[in-house]
Amino acid sequence: MNYFTRFYVLVGFCISFAATTFAQSGVQQQSPLTHWMTPEELLRKDEIGRGFVPTPPPVAPVISVAEFMPSEGVLVRYPFGIPMSLIKELSFRTKVTTIVLNSSQQNTVTNQYSSNGVNLANCEFLLTSSDSYWTRDYGPWYIIDSSFTVGIVDFPYNRPRPNDDEVAKVVAQYLGIEWYGMNVIHTGGNYMSNGGGQASSTELVYEENPSISTTTVAQRMHDYLGIDEYLVRPDPNNTYIDHIDCWAKFLDVDKILVRSVPQSHPQYAAIEQAAAFWQGQLSSYGTPYQVFRVNTPNDEPYTNSLILNKTVYLPIKGNANDLPAKAVYQVAMPGYEILTFTALASAPWEGTDALHCRTHEMADRGMLLIRHMPILTQRPWDENYQLSADVVALSKQGFYNDSLLVNYRVNTGDWMQVPLTFVNNHLFEAVIPRQAEGDVVEYYIHAADSSGRSENHPYIGAPDPHKFTIGPAAHPHIAVNTMEIDTFAYPGNTTLASISFTNTGAGELNYSMTADANSTWIAFPQPQGVVLSGNTSEVPVELASAGLINGVYHGYIYIASNDEFNPLDSVAVTFGVGDPAGILSADKENTRVFTSPNPFSASIKVSIETATAGISDLALINSNGQQVWSMQLYLESGINVVNLNQGSVASLPGGVYVLMVKHGSSVAYKRIVKLN
Repeated sequence: MNYFTRFYVLVGFCISFAATTFAQSGVQQQSPLTHWMTPEELLRKDEIGRGFVPTPPPVAPVISVAEFMPSEGVLVRYPFGIPMSLIKELSFRTKVTTIVLNSSQQNTVTNQYSSNGVNLANCEFLLTSSDSYWTRDYGPWYIIDSSFTVGIVDFPYNRPRPNDDEVAKVVAQYLGIEWYGMNVIHTGGNYMSNGGGQASSTELVYEENPSISTTTVAQRMHDYLGIDEYLVRPDPNNTYIDHIDCWAKFLDVDKILVRSVPQSHPQYAAIEQAAAFWQGQLSSYGTPYQVFRVNTPNDEPYTNSLILNKTVYLPIKGNANDLPAKAVYQVAMPGYEILTFTALASAPWEGTDALHCRTHEMADRGMLLIRHMPILTQRPWDENYQLSADVVALSKQGFYNDSLLVNYRVNTGDWMQVPLTFVNNHLFEAVIPRQAEGDVVEYYIHAADSSGRSENHPYIGAPDPHKFTIGPAAHPHIAVNTMEIDTFAYPGNTTLASISFTNTGAGELNYSMTADANSTWIAFPQPQGVVLSGNTSEVPVELASAGLINGVYHGYIYIASNDEFNPLDSVAVTFGVGDPAGILSADKENTRVFTSPNPFSASIKVSIETATAGISDLALINSNGQQVWSMQLYLESGINVVNLNQGSVASLPGGVYVLMVKHGSSVAYKRIVKLN
């Protein structure tokens, strides 16, 4: 028992005794209880959890709904612990469900709401007994089960307040959703989830469950709430409450807000140790948490805020630290609206009890759920960026066909879009095309369904997108030193030529070489090999004239490699057989044709060398002997280069073709391969 508890035992027993009479009678508690356990309640601690009957957990996998995920409303209680200005603001943004004892109280509250400008069209009432207004502490914890249905997980409330302890079950009945009983004594102010499988509490959860092991606590949190990593931390505040929302708050899957205090503050060292833990902790995205600090020199309750849809409701104290605190939220949560509220004079904000404690979000039962592991670390320039996401309409409504998109931009340029493609079940995929080294890519996933819901991932979308940078290559890349070999051999001799392969990328480059089927005079002493990153290999090529009559021969060397950009390349070979002077003389009037790349995909460069100028006819003939393309052009004497990238060439089906070039009285043929 710490000194706070001893103090309350000594001076508060008589005051709280009368209040307890109402709590035990099973009606709405009218006399205000304290946020801490009263002295009388300390004597009844053995009642906590008594009679609690656990249920089997939801069918796995289970998703814990984070505070910042889509909500359909907020739960508050009358008599209020929050200002009417807050309720009014909430009522114009979401549904406000107010716990009242009976219809008489409902009428009272309705009149108060009406006279204060509250939007009654967005107000509902839950008629049930309750003991206090700390709906955060005893309210429901929302989950999504394996059938993508929202349910409520309940627990034995860590106060002997039986009416409060029943509220979560009543809410489940009111909403018509499943209720699950988890036998871990707990409280909502000491539980926060990041929505990605991590949750955190202080060691209070262990202290209040002495009969079960820490392993059992973690297992039950996993089974009922889908918490894969339960981060239980010492409480640095050293107060009576030990709730985590008094000093920390998840702002997103990978963001957390932690209070800070001056060095003169008695808890400075403990709070800095708490912040250091989160700075070294990996989030559910596998990246370090982004840790934001908010200055609370006078124990201001700035972490005790409510995040509801795209708005933060921030409690302020009316001092010079309020504006800097708001600025921290604005930096940490771009795109969110930050609204500030002062407390009721009768229920002031405290460092241990503020706005978050007295409200509770109600998860959207028909939410549009997007689950995605984002790219947040550096990616290489030499690959496309594959994204996958589970997109589920809990409303059971269909998606709009043109709504499933990835929006991305490079170096803060204009937003571009690529579609999400259905894979199976709820899985969709998209590809952001490769970008240049040094670029910064930002993106967010968008979806909309016919229920009218439209959501993003990350939740706020464009104002705070996922971001990654483009780094060096991660794959091998081949650079061939030549596009052509032009050599000769005397009859019966063999000439040795070479090709250089340089690996300009990363990893091992694996290559192999073959010659076209008609070029039996080309051979490879080393037809395949490996080139390490940054290295060059000189690869020999043998050209044998044995069995060939004197003349000029044309062929191709085909190069296959594990270069994803350029898996197939080619080198044109011109091989003269006979006396060099005779070869040149005999070939002088002929037309010579070279192509690159060959095989090709959409475009192929044709180099035509002629001795005389004049009109030439070009044609492509398929493997069935049909002419599928033709053109006529004027060639100058010498080398002429033509890029065949016209639509009819680019759209040809993959296969083997013969390129025929007629120039004057000469005709040249080249075998080319079109890839699909």
